[in-house]
Amino acid sequence: MKNKFLTILLGFLCAAVLYFGQSHWNQKIEAAPKKVSERIIDNQQKIPEEELLGHASQWPAAAVEQFKEKLEGKQTFKVLFVGSPAIGSEQVGTFPIVRDKLLQTFEQKNMQVSLKTYQMTSTQFIASHKQDEIAAEQADMIVLEPLIQLNNGEVLINKTLEDLTTLIQDIKAQNPKTTFIIQPSYPLYRAKIYPSQVESLRKFAEENHLTYLNHWTAWPDPNTDAFKEYLLPNMSAPSDKGYQVWSEYLINYFTNQKADSE
Repeated sequence: MKNKFLTILLGFLCAAVLYFGQSHWNQKIEAAPKKVSERIIDNQQKIPEEELLGHASQWPAAAVEQFKEKLEGKQTFKVLFVGSPAIGSEQVGTFPIVRDKLLQTFEQKNMQVSLKTYQMTSTQFIASHKQDEIAAEQADMIVLEPLIQLNNGEVLINKTLEDLTTLIQDIKAQNPKTTFIIQPSYPLYRAKIYPSQVESLRKFAEENHLTYLNHWTAWPDPNTDAFKEYLLPNMSAPSDKGYQVWSEYLINYFTNQKADSE
C-alpha cells in the first residue's frame, strides 16, 4: 500500500515538473521571436533613413537638414516646382517624370511634390503678388524656373533678376526655412540673346549662394540641326526627347541616382 502511494506521488511530481518545464519553455519561445521582430523593426527604421539621406546628399545642406528633421518627426517634406508651363503639367512634361521618381525614391509618406506654373513675365508675377500664393504652400524646398524664357524680348535681364530677388525675399519673409534651387527653362535653337540672359541667371545664383541646376549641359548643342529633335517644331516646348533629357538631369540631382531609362 505504501509503495503504491509513493508511486502515485512520484507520478504527480513528474507530471508537475514536465508541465512547469514545458510552460517555461513555451514562454521563452514566445519571447524570443518578439525580441527578434523588435530588432528587425528597429533596423527597418534606421536603414531607410540612412538610404533616404543618401539619395538627398546632393541637395543644399539646409534642405538636407530640414529633410532629416521631417523624417525624425514623421512629417512630410514638401517640394514645390514653380515656373512657366515649359516645365510641364501634372500629366505631361518634365514635372510628372521627376515627381514620380521622387515619390518612388523617398516614398509618399515622406515627401509631397507639387507644381505651380504661370504664363506671365516675372514683372507681371510680382505685380500680381503671386509670390504670396507660393509662400502659402509652405514648401520646404522650391525648385524655381524664374520665367526667364517668357521674359525673353519682354523684360530686361536686370529687371528679371530684380524680380527674382523680390520673389525670394518675400517668400523667405513668410517661410524663413524654405530652400531655393534655381533652374533655367529649356534652351532654344540658335538663340542669340537668350543664352546670355541664362548665363546672367547662373552668375546671379552663384553670387547669392543659390544652387543652380545647369541642365543645359545635358542637352545637345542648340546651334546644331540635331538639336531641333529636342523641341517641338514651333519651339514652344521641348519634345519628348527634350523632356527626357531635362528630367534625367533633375532625377540624377534630386535622387543621387540615374534615371531608369539610362
